[in-house]
Amino acid sequence: MRQRHFAFLSAFAVSSALFVNWCAVLFQCGCRSLWNGISTHCNIHAAAGPSCPWCEHPFAGGGVAFLALVLAQYAVVYRVSPTGFWRKAGLALAVFPVATGIVGLAQGWIWGYWTR
Repeated sequence: MRQRHFAFLSAFAVSSALFVNWCAVLFQCGCRSLWNGISTHCNIHAAAGPSCPWCEHPFAGGGVAFLALVLAQYAVVYRVSPTGFWRKAGLALAVFPVATGIVGLAQGWIWGYWTR
């Protein structure tokens, strides 16, 4: 049981630290890592053009994506994943871009991010 907790917390910590970097990759919005200015260069500060869905809608956008990430990581570590710390942590890290990518792409489509 302790191995599961440590695998989940390890994957959660890495994913949390890289969440803003993934925002920049997914939306090409100008966001930077937590230690490099976060959203100071994000397109939400631009006078015109599209605004990053996760930065423009912090709860409905980034918050929902982050919740999807946590639920997906929880599911693979506590419900689906095979035994062994490295397998659990690796699978939990692997669902990071998948879960947040699906949610982020859906949000971008719903809010018309790529059509503005």
